[in-house]
Amino acid sequence: MDSQKDMNCEDGACASPDLNNEMEKKIENTEPQGKLIYFGDPMCSWCWGITNHLEQLKNEFDGRLEFGMVMGGLRPGGGELWNSEMKAFLREHWEHVEQASGHPFSYGLLEWDEFDYDTEPSARAVRVIRDLKPDRELEFYKSVQHAFYVLNHDPGKKEFYQPLCEQIGVSFEAFVTLFDSAGYKQLVRQDFMYAQQLGVRGFPSVVLQQGDKLTAISRGYATFDEMKARVEELLVH
Repeated sequence: MDSQKDMNCEDGACASPDLNNEMEKKIENTEPQGKLIYFGDPMCSWCWGITNHLEQLKNEFDGRLEFGMVMGGLRPGGGELWNSEMKAFLREHWEHVEQASGHPFSYGLLEWDEFDYDTEPSARAVRVIRDLKPDRELEFYKSVQHAFYVLNHDPGKKEFYQPLCEQIGVSFEAFVTLFDSAGYKQLVRQDFMYAQQLGVRGFPSVVLQQGDKLTAISRGYATFDEMKARVEELLVH
């Protein structure tokens, strides 16, 4: 698998691969005031860059708009060769995101002899927390990003998630039971498919849902001020 062709992170967004369309396209109605929906992946560098802005946006419209998250499935299954080409590719993009967003990155991971850039386990972990502790999902998601990008821990290992579960008061044993289950592997795949149903292939993306209408707030990296202005414009009309 060609890492540079298969992992595209240009222009402020990371793109996911094609998946077979296994679900009918459907939009569920929400409350009249609308809902902000974030599509992202814990191991997407631009998603790490936008996280603080996203958190501000969620807080800014708390009480006026609902907030939901969908795991986009950047690179489920991994499989890219972990070679000098891949490492140079990641370094270039991480440096770009760090410069644009101000979010810190550590580069020690790029010195590892082996690493499988499989984004499915971290996305599945977030999907588990959505059910175990729904009000802490974004916080947990952000903690996964920090542990990966700043601490350079491996999200493919179950012990990666133990301190993150403890931080939000979730039993690690309960987490592991769900994390290891076939059911949650299917549930996170439903997230991936839902994103693709809606044509969301670049991450991060934020949309505003008003009834059965979805309007893009951002396609790729955007600042809080940019997203806030767009949301307010749409809520007025």
